[in-house]
Amino acid sequence: MSRRTLLVAALACSAPALAAQSRSQELITNARALIASRDFPRADVALSGALESALYLLDSVNVFLWRGILEHLRGNDSLARLGFRQVVSLHQTRVKGLDQISPGLDDLFESEARPFRVYADSELDQRATWVSGPKFAYPPELLPRRVTGHAIVHAIIDSLGKAEALGFMVLEAPDQAFDGPLQQMVLAAQFTPARRKGHAVRSEVTMGFDLRPPAPQSATRLITTAREQLRMRHADSALALTAQALDSANQATAGERVFALLVQGMALRQKGRDSLATVSFNAGLAGYRDLTARGIDLAPFLKRLADSIRISRRAAPMEAPTVVGTVDEPPALIRHPPIRYAPEMQALRIGGTVVVEATLDTTGRVLPATVKVVQTPNPVFDAESKRVVLAAEYRPARVRGRNARVTIRQPITFAAY
Repeated sequence: MSRRTLLVAALACSAPALAAQSRSQELITNARALIASRDFPRADVALSGALESALYLLDSVNVFLWRGILEHLRGNDSLARLGFRQVVSLHQTRVKGLDQISPGLDDLFESEARPFRVYADSELDQRATWVSGPKFAYPPELLPRRVTGHAIVHAIIDSLGKAEALGFMVLEAPDQAFDGPLQQMVLAAQFTPARRKGHAVRSEVTMGFDLRPPAPQSATRLITTAREQLRMRHADSALALTAQALDSANQATAGERVFALLVQGMALRQKGRDSLATVSFNAGLAGYRDLTARGIDLAPFLKRLADSIRISRRAAPMEAPTVVGTVDEPPALIRHPPIRYAPEMQALRIGGTVVVEATLDTTGRVLPATVKVVQTPNPVFDAESKRVVLAAEYRPARVRGRNARVTIRQPITFAAY
């Protein structure tokens, strides 16, 4: 091995050019000469001094490079790997000519550089390829304009076949709103990693995608599914489906919009958001009246739904409670919340009277632990009946001139008109 050969290898990883060599560079030059003469102990000392006096990053890189070469020549490949690993962790250096120093040194260096390096197409035996991934999620905000076009993205695919977030970049797209969904799709995709010399390696890929809005969905189908979700008490899912049905991209008819607004109101009421439910019901029923006034023939099921909701919103007085036992002056119902008559039950003409038993304290307040249903025409009405009684306000009963604790039975009627 000649000094000239060592110099060729060193030039592949040179430090910044200066008018005069730094102390670190002088020691590296001295170490290279000592390695060439196989004076390994003194070369070791020189490299240690060079690392201590290094002023620049590339000075340190050169020290670790020659330390790896020195340990390999000593027969310590584990220490050589450590030196090379420090080289590539500090700087993405391309080192050439190592095999001229010692056969196999190039492969040894590359085995440590491989996890850090990103290989260009020209260096690969096999490129990374897309295997599977999620469908592109078209941005909802672009649906009204139905923006289309072609996008080009750049990504770094790791040795496991996954795109790296830091290496992702949208090079071209018809609108910035596409950037996030493109990134989510590519990062969730699975690739076959690129290969070089039989090893999976990191590599760069550039991909193109044609971006088109999804075909409009059937508003009727979405709302029908929402009603099914309501029957299973999945109000949030029902609200999401009605929102999709009302989206202008799905081109709902006037009748479908009425249908969606009424079901949306039902979902909001199921969640206890009565004020918002009222807004949806009012809009839906106003649309319904407008369509019927114009003589538009609506589907029978929509007529039944609108009628049942209109009837269920009528404020019907709740009967006075009866007392279990004897009192001088019975309690009186002062006020109660609106009774929510489930439109589904109204549409089926299912009604009846539920009797709820509860104990009132001396202030007329209902004691929650005492509330129970003692008579019901259908268990579907039980939860709503107990809710109404719990929220009701009563004037307390009186015995011998004093407020008294009593047990009452409160009837609640769900009228099937």
